[in-house]
Amino acid sequence: MIKINTKENVKRKIAKILTIFILITIEVIFLNQNKVNAALSSEIEEKTTTKSMSNYTVDVDDEEVVSDTIKDLILTINSEGMSKSLLSQTLNLYTQLTTQYTNNEIVDMIEQNKSELEQNDVPMDNVNSVITLLKSVDTVQLRKVLSQVDADQIAMKIEDGENIQTIIKDITGDMTTAEKVNFVMDILLSAYVTKIIIIAFIILFIYRTLLRCVIYKKAHKKAWAPFIPIYRNIVMLKICGMSPWWLLLLFVPIIGWLLLFVVNVASKFMLAESFGKGTGFAFGLWLLAPIFETILVFSKKIKYVGFEN
Repeated sequence: MIKINTKENVKRKIAKILTIFILITIEVIFLNQNKVNAALSSEIEEKTTTKSMSNYTVDVDDEEVVSDTIKDLILTINSEGMSKSLLSQTLNLYTQLTTQYTNNEIVDMIEQNKSELEQNDVPMDNVNSVITLLKSVDTVQLRKVLSQVDADQIAMKIEDGENIQTIIKDITGDMTTAEKVNFVMDILLSAYVTKIIIIAFIILFIYRTLLRCVIYKKAHKKAWAPFIPIYRNIVMLKICGMSPWWLLLLFVPIIGWLLLFVVNVASKFMLAESFGKGTGFAFGLWLLAPIFETILVFSKKIKYVGFEN
């Protein structure tokens, strides 16, 4: 027998769900309030340009000369320590080499010289750190970042012991808001892992949109609705037996957005209910949405029950 959900039952459930999740959400917000600014530091240690650097040139067409130059620079830094002059030379050399070589090709040259570097008492941990960094950074994107800053100025700040946050603040101090956004994006995009995450999010977004098309069709709504912003949310709330007027909370800063998040969570429970599923499935739709929406779409046993007007 199919269970029919009356409108009164729906209202009671929505009220109960909203109450629970308002409390949960407020607690989560306070617990996570101080977690925001940790992502920008590790990508920026190399930011500098070729402007007004020491005359440190190499014949980039001769790979053997390039390899020897990299090796000699590492040996010099190991014996003399990293000074302002050597930092500028290092950045200058990197900028010259990357006109013709990728980071992976530079890594290959370093690894070819590893045995000789080790014989000269160069700490392999330092060499491996450089190799790891180069492998994780996109060559073109890093060159773009380096072209936006003054190498000598950065070298001097690092030599004076200034921390990365202060250096970033000084670099971006004279930039417009748009330039700052572009600069930060360039830094983030210089990491391969960031690109992979962005691509994964795009693929996931497209996949979930296609899943929604089938869910809407199962619920006897227009299959193209998920492609229309706002309208898709209106249709989803109707499928869940909830009022589309909840969306007006979008125009109420902070409190409205918090309540809208709670409504969104509540809609997962109502969506599960509208397809005849229980609380466990509802939690799945909330916490593991792509997996449980896939089950909802491909399971022939799951039918839309809906709510009685």
